Parts: sequence; structure tokens; C-alpha cells
Amino acid sequence: MKVKDLMTPVEEYKTISKDAVLADVVVALDDSSRRDLLVVDENDAFVGVLTMKDIIMALEPNYKKLGKKELSSDVLSKRFVADIFKEFDLWTDTLPGLCKKGCSITVADAMYTPPKEEYLEQDADLEHGVHLYVVGTHQPVIVRDNGNITGVLRMADVFEEVITRMNSCGSTCTD
Repeated sequence: MKVKDLMTPVEEYKTISKDAVLADVVVALDDSSRRDLLVVDENDAFVGVLTMKDIIMALEPNYKKLGKKELSSDVLSKRFVADIFKEFDLWTDTLPGLCKKGCSITVADAMYTPPKEEYLEQDADLEHGVHLYVVGTHQPVIVRDNGNITGVLRMADVFEEVITRMNSCGSTCTD
């Protein structure tokens, strides 16, 4: 199976301007089952993606102080998490304060711009897409064909395909 067989075509994805603010994102996502948006410039060209994680990180900028080193521990004990929470002064703002922040943070400041190695060609084998998720590529994965953005590969769709394939194996585990 190829990536293009499972991706969501770009035409079916919601977009938002890089100049919008996070408060506009809430409106754009209000009636959507998807929780991420493609970000476009003034010419409607793709410039990035905005996910739930990106929004949370923008609302709590102290997360940027955390390096991968602090988060690379395999042991996320309650004490470790509490210490990080306190040390980096996370989530000290009130909910009304967060709402106010959402009115001033632009999408451009919160979005993620994937580096070249994170794009996936639409004719690539689906297994390549699974690999990108496992090694920690930002989700969703942006799909292209000859440099043009053609779709989005979401982890939920990949996982659904894996489950479908496993179910089709039937009773091979009991034989």
C-alpha cells in the first residue's frame, strides 16, 4: 500500500492563515473532527502545520525552556513530573489569562514547519510512513508529490490500517 492510498487529500483539510491568532483557531476547529490545521501564507501556499501540541506549547511558553534532555528520561515518576512542573513554573496562568494569550499569539508563532526530511512522498510505501511516526516525526506527516503538498498522513489512519491488517490475519495466531 502506498501513502497516497491512506492519506487525507489536502483539499479535505482545513487551513488557517499564518497571520491568524490562536483564538481564530478555536473557531476553525469548532466543527471539525480533526484537531490540526494546515497553515498557509497570503498566497494560500503551505507554510506549516498547527496541532494540539503546538497550541498548548504556545499557551505555555515555559515548555520551550525544557530541553529534550529533561524529557528523555524513561522514568516519568510522579515526583519527576511534579519537580519539572515546579522548576519550570508551568501552568501558573489562570484559564482567563490563557484565553487572553490566545488572542495575541499568532499562528505563525505557534505552528510547526517540518524540515525536508519529515515530508513523505505520496508514492512511498506506507511502511515508510509508519516508520516516521515511530521515530518521532511531528504529527501529522505532510505528504507531497514532486514538491507539491498533496495530503496529510495521520497517525489515527495509519493505526486503523494496521488494525485492519491484523484483523485480516484471522486465526493465524491460534494455528
